[in-house]
Amino acid sequence: MKSEIFFFISSIATVILTILIGIMAAYLIRILRNVDNISEKAKDEADLIKEDVADLRQNIRDEGIKVKSFVSFFNKLKGRRPKRGGARPEGGKK
Repeated sequence: MKSEIFFFISSIATVILTILIGIMAAYLIRILRNVDNISEKAKDEADLIKEDVADLRQNIRDEGIKVKSFVSFFNKLKGRRPKRGGARPEGGKK
């Protein structure tokens, strides 16, 4: 009698455990599909960025003088900016 009860409870536990493992496997498959889609999109975006950088490099090679003057312009502006934490003009507030 006790062994029949044990086998009955063991059978029910095995069925419930099998159902739970099946549900977890289904969710895992969905998660892995989403990860695959995300990685595919990231790969496509990386390819686009690679092409943009290649275009930028080519433009810099073609129009190098313009870029140099553009950079020097910003360097001049950088030199004009007041430094942080330095002396402020009279009446200046933080």
